[in-house]
Amino acid sequence: MNEKNLIPGAHKLTVEEQSKGGKASGVSRGFRSAVKKRLKDNPLLFDAIISKLIEMSLDGDLKAIDLLLELSGESPRQMELALKKREMKLREAAAKSGGNALAKLDDVLDKIREEL
Repeated sequence: MNEKNLIPGAHKLTVEEQSKGGKASGVSRGFRSAVKKRLKDNPLLFDAIISKLIEMSLDGDLKAIDLLLELSGESPRQMELALKKREMKLREAAAKSGGNALAKLDDVLDKIREEL
């Protein structure tokens, strides 16, 4: 989780306020997903937007760089999510094969984390 995005005192928010934040987050994720799908279905538009984002990135626009990484599937957030999914699958497989496998899995995960 990105600690910079957390609201100080968020635990003091009402349930209704927390619910609104969660719903807004879901809408935002859905919107980004739909945009990415449509861009990939229209290569000319996709290329034009990528070109503009590269131009903006070269001018120092950090948000353009973040968007480029996200569209390419290489954003740190996406990579972290993929690693977490992989870890969950490995843990499930290790749990099925016995307790000793869990210790080996932890060793493997530690090595993967060191490589990052």
